[in-house]
Amino acid sequence: MQIKEFAQEMAESGINIFVYDISLNVLLNSSGQKFISDNEAAAKCAEEVLASQSGAIAESGKTGQMLSCCLISDGTAAAVIVADCGPETQISRFVKYALRIFVRSFQNDIKNSQQIELISGELAQTYEELMLLYKMSTNMKVSQSDLNFLQLACDSMMEIVRVEGIAIFLEKKIEDTRKLVLSAGTGLLAIDHKSDNSVEILFERMQDVLASGSDALTDSEVNGVYKYEWSVRVENIIAVPLSCNNKIIGMMIATNLLDRNDFDTNNIRLFNAVATECAIFIGNQNHFMDLKELLIGSLKALVNSIDAKDQYTRGHSDRVAIISKWIAEHYSKSKKIGQEDIQKIYLSGLLHDIGKIGISEEVLKKPGKLTEEEYEEMKNHPAIGAGILSEIQQMSEILPGILHHHERFDGKGYPKGLAANNIPLMGKIVMIADSFDAMTSERTYRKALSVDDALKEIEANLGRQFDPAIGQIFLKSDITKLWEILQTGQNDDQYHDSSIDFGATAIGALVH
Repeated sequence: MQIKEFAQEMAESGINIFVYDISLNVLLNSSGQKFISDNEAAAKCAEEVLASQSGAIAESGKTGQMLSCCLISDGTAAAVIVADCGPETQISRFVKYALRIFVRSFQNDIKNSQQIELISGELAQTYEELMLLYKMSTNMKVSQSDLNFLQLACDSMMEIVRVEGIAIFLEKKIEDTRKLVLSAGTGLLAIDHKSDNSVEILFERMQDVLASGSDALTDSEVNGVYKYEWSVRVENIIAVPLSCNNKIIGMMIATNLLDRNDFDTNNIRLFNAVATECAIFIGNQNHFMDLKELLIGSLKALVNSIDAKDQYTRGHSDRVAIISKWIAEHYSKSKKIGQEDIQKIYLSGLLHDIGKIGISEEVLKKPGKLTEEEYEEMKNHPAIGAGILSEIQQMSEILPGILHHHERFDGKGYPKGLAANNIPLMGKIVMIADSFDAMTSERTYRKALSVDDALKEIEANLGRQFDPAIGQIFLKSDITKLWEILQTGQNDDQYHDSSIDFGATAIGALVH
């Protein structure tokens, strides 16, 4: 029952009700209109009962006609209620009974309200945690960068658990030594994560705690003293493992809660759930990378087996892939193509001659000039290659480079006789890469051209065989550096990936 409702009911029975706050300011003065109360006496009653901090009903006044008690909330007085029964003393006993019922009801309402508030808060927290896990699961795509996913986990956790800093450390192999590397984080950690020693010590402590049967390492001064010695900035800390295939591969840590003194069981549960999601993602990514490397390795083995049919074309497809990537990257500086497009162009260059698997070895290995009939057979290899790869759904985006790498800008190429802007960009780029490598490589029927002569040949055929714009981009690039990469196999910073690694990344772009 609300205070105003109770005061109104009492007033209808001729009882005057006063309600005071803890500073003895009058919050409510409800008169039954049958007599005039002594306001000073009522205030004195309120003062006395407030001093006692008691929820018991006190009687005062000459005839005990003034009844008073504290309204308790969270163990302390929140207000004081005084009921003046007036001169009719016989009514005091009934008013006292009604007041006792009201106080009991008021206390129950307070408890219920607090319980509802607590449950609502827990439900809201649980909802936020479920939404976090849902967000992470919907972003768990193997084509996504692991660093982006881990950063999403840290940022999302920071929105739910108010701490100074959160970070994820993963074990990495650096110079034949396994070290914990900061892989994602947000806020400011209270430990010196740049010191290998402090992070390694924390990792070892966490492993010891896990071995003892706990789900997480937590530490604070709540129970008097810290369990471990920490940096002076650490007020409280939590560390949970990232485990993959029953092996701990890293940890998620957080320091210094902003709204509490220590991490509780709910925090431990949430941190472990998020860490598990992160570990599953990393495991899936590792499996995906293995599959990508297996696929690119198989494709390279197939391509190399084709190139190996002729000692003069050995390594040709690898070089065409590198040159295609080179041209595409320089093209991207002025045109709108992204990294995934470059990766697809690289793969297209790598697989451009895969159709030669359907050409007879007599034609492929013939030392002299091909007859017209043999040349017609050789012209089938782009269509054969595109036909083979068209059976693989994920390869559809690289087919233009394979099918059209022998189309000429003037329309005199094959297999479709496309001209100018009708030739796909991928086909134009692989055409230049294929031609440059062919001209600068030994053949049974001619010697290799010098790099300068090959460049002059390309320049002379701009607008005829080669797209003028793409040809100029290639001619203006640092061919000396490209040639060094092709001859030595030593990649500079721009080409730091091994061909197998970049090929695997390119396969990932197709799957994505």
